[in-house]
Amino acid sequence: MLIRIAVADENAEYVKRMLRVLEEYENLRLFVYTKKQALEEALKEKHFDVLLLDPSVYDGQAETGNVSLAVVLLDETEDLPEGLRAFRKIHKYQRISQIYRQILELYAEVCKDQGDVAGQGRTTAIAFYSPAGGVGKTTLALTMAAKLALRGHRAFYLNLEDMASEDCYLPQNADKGLSEIASYLEKNIHFSMKVQGLLQNKMENLYYLNHFDSPNDLCEMTESELGELLEQLEKTGLFDYMIVDMGTALNGKTRQVFEIADRIVVVERDDAMAQKKLESFFSQAHIMNEYGGKMSRVLNFDRGRKSRICCEVPFAGKINAVQNPDAAQLITALAGDAGSGFLLQIAGV
Repeated sequence: MLIRIAVADENAEYVKRMLRVLEEYENLRLFVYTKKQALEEALKEKHFDVLLLDPSVYDGQAETGNVSLAVVLLDETEDLPEGLRAFRKIHKYQRISQIYRQILELYAEVCKDQGDVAGQGRTTAIAFYSPAGGVGKTTLALTMAAKLALRGHRAFYLNLEDMASEDCYLPQNADKGLSEIASYLEKNIHFSMKVQGLLQNKMENLYYLNHFDSPNDLCEMTESELGELLEQLEKTGLFDYMIVDMGTALNGKTRQVFEIADRIVVVERDDAMAQKKLESFFSQAHIMNEYGGKMSRVLNFDRGRKSRICCEVPFAGKINAVQNPDAAQLITALAGDAGSGFLLQIAGV
């Protein structure tokens, strides 16, 4: 989708700096106005999807009927005219790439066109699950996402744990994330554009969203709402792979993820308590009958012994135990290690 943006600011140097960055985005068509009269004439004759305005050029008095979204470039050192105080706002002095993402996020709320998406092809959803805590499920999910990204695949990591821990590797720098996305599920917005506006990336091709603001935001989601969230994220076309890091519960929401996932990685650990929970999980006939065909097993913290669990789910590979590892360093090392190549085989790469 091509977005027509009018940039209105009398500061020619600032406008030049903004254009140098925004012109790199192929989905934008840009128009520049540095004089109030020129902008007012254009507003009468042309349609703009977004008007980025500075109070030096627009004071809120001229008609904006031909503008879908008007946004003030906010300079906090100056007072806003009364006519602009109700407008949406973007901080003026920040990275232009961040301004671009905020434009997409805001415009998604007024744009109803869902006709095209940024990517192509189908998104493969891979869920990482274990009924036992502390088995290193998040580490392996992040490792798979990083390995896929390093191979040039667009990988999106999604954490659905009640108490998320991915920030050891993925900084939670944004103001908004999954809670914001979930709040728009039932609204008529351009969902793909909204996601683009909030996406963060760890490296090229590795994307994520800030996890839920509170565990309650995830807890209060219904099974159908969670399913809708996953399906909408898949439909954006922004990603080749969606890596879903699940909690340990075995409930309706878990089955909802299992239903949508193309593959399910069950993570094991060779200790008595984890083994007991895993044996109980694999003995659930209704789960195995419905979803066992999607599953593969991975042994983490391997100490040289074979998995002692007997079940029909195929064994895909193992990660050796590491003494006192730093989580971020471990994920980086595993992502580049050929010994974890079985994760790519699970993904079908």
